[in-house]
Amino acid sequence: MDLMIRGYREPDFQSVSALERENSPADCKPEVFIRQAGVLFPDTFLVAEYGGRVVGYTIGALVQHQPATGWIVRLAVAERHRRRGFGKNLVAAVTESLREQGAGEVYLSVSPSNHAARVLYEKRGFREVDFCPAYFGEGADRYILRSDLACPEGLISRD
Repeated sequence: MDLMIRGYREPDFQSVSALERENSPADCKPEVFIRQAGVLFPDTFLVAEYGGRVVGYTIGALVQHQPATGWIVRLAVAERHRRRGFGKNLVAAVTESLREQGAGEVYLSVSPSNHAARVLYEKRGFREVDFCPAYFGEGADRYILRSDLACPEGLISRD
């Protein structure tokens, strides 16, 4: 079975919503976000499909009025499919999509406790540029990471 990265489609809604619930706090209802992201980010809402099932997804976006700046808004891979390169492939695909749309730099936020994600992002050329306490509210600190897409190191995997 091969991994396929492709654009999000309406039939993916339930699978992606389930992944988001698996990777979010218990009081989070992701359906509104997922539904609207499918409309707002059609070129940068990507899913990872493996064995005919959605096993991960990512959403990228360009900053309004700053189209040379992109963000990886979300990245999630089902727990049982982690450490198999699916996240790496999703990051590569979404950064490439943002670059094709004119982004020269891409940012993302990551929890200080999510060491596996930090390693993944650093291998894809992301570097810490800021630390924001309570970025998403009390107890939700985040590191802000940046990748320069104009620099080859931001596009090359170092694994």
